[in-house]
Amino acid sequence: MAVVRAFADPDLTPADFSSFSKQEISADAAVRALEQLEPIPVPRSTAPMDLSWVLGSNATDAIEKAGQIVFHTVGDTGGIQKPEFQFAVAEAMADDSESGAAFWYHLGDVVYYCGQEQYYYEQFYDPYRNYNAPILAIPGNHDGAVFSGEDAKSLDAFVENFCAPQPGRNPDSQGVVRTTMDQPGVYFTLNAPFVKFIGLYSNTSEGGTEGVIAGPTVGNAQLDFLQQQLAAAKSERASGQWRALVIATHHPPFTGSPQHVPSPTMLKQIDQACTAAGIQPDLHLSGHAHLYERYTRTVGGRQIPYIVAGMGGYYNLPGLKTGKKTPPPSTPASGTDASGNPLTLEVYNDTTFGFLRMTVSPSSISGVFVTVDPNSGKTGVGDSFTVALKAGTVSGGGSASNPAPAAAKGTGRKRAPVKRPRK
Repeated sequence: MAVVRAFADPDLTPADFSSFSKQEISADAAVRALEQLEPIPVPRSTAPMDLSWVLGSNATDAIEKAGQIVFHTVGDTGGIQKPEFQFAVAEAMADDSESGAAFWYHLGDVVYYCGQEQYYYEQFYDPYRNYNAPILAIPGNHDGAVFSGEDAKSLDAFVENFCAPQPGRNPDSQGVVRTTMDQPGVYFTLNAPFVKFIGLYSNTSEGGTEGVIAGPTVGNAQLDFLQQQLAAAKSERASGQWRALVIATHHPPFTGSPQHVPSPTMLKQIDQACTAAGIQPDLHLSGHAHLYERYTRTVGGRQIPYIVAGMGGYYNLPGLKTGKKTPPPSTPASGTDASGNPLTLEVYNDTTFGFLRMTVSPSSISGVFVTVDPNSGKTGVGDSFTVALKAGTVSGGGSASNPAPAAAKGTGRKRAPVKRPRK
């Protein structure tokens, strides 16, 4: 008998961070990942995944009737060393999901540091046991990282938990009711009411190295996939099946992080594919850099927001790159990208955890950066913006001055860890 999909646990449980062991808090921090690109798992299918397969046709019909879809997005959530930040954001997202978010599109780095299956309970299933919606994801560099002597292959655990052939129970969940997701691959297209996502895997490059979606080491299958999906999106629009187009990568095309570099080569490949297909994204989502940034890039007269949302719970928010003679920029800060396109850093926040609540209708994409105070659990608004889809313009504003995160009190969930051997 097929396992019925499940998301949140029915019983809310109290929190107690005192039950975390040193091993759970530190995770595999002492292990050094191999500094190399890894093979990309071949997807089961390159056909788009439809949200109705996950939510059911009644739910997606209701979304269509409502005239808009709401979803969450953020990355870099793995709660190591100081898991209270992840739990604070997780609980805020669980509360916010009651407002109608259809799913969460995770931007990668689900598990630190080397993506091993033994940490999926501590860093994924337990924190989000009360999140009552599907969680879909593209992998981050830490999800695919491996270390010398490891038996598992890159992304094995991610594939088992997010790309299973069908929904089911994974031992990694240790009894939490959430079922595995059945994405067709680590890169995939998701068709939902009013919005299409093309999610790409930008491999294992760490801070000082660009993300990679294609090339001599990893091959061009993913780039071929992107070109095919962009052409399909263009064709669908021509036939009247109009959806907003979102491209997602873990590594950001642009960032001012002091610990992570932008990925201009990856962006150039995406640009070339978009130009060839005759279609540009309406929004680009990424994580990797542990802060919030919103850029506006103008391509062919259309304004496109490029969002960096890597503030989902990983404990270290390093700030924005500065120097003795280069203080943090006042926003908006305008210039051009490597291709000469106008580029503006509209707003950044390098001190506050949180997540994005996105709303897409036939006419617009609206985004709100929901800030989370890990001490009190209170939420606020760190930024908001709107994309007028037909006009190709972006409007909105936010604040770069939010309170620095404080150590959270014991407000997580009671845990009974089960130790299992590493694969």
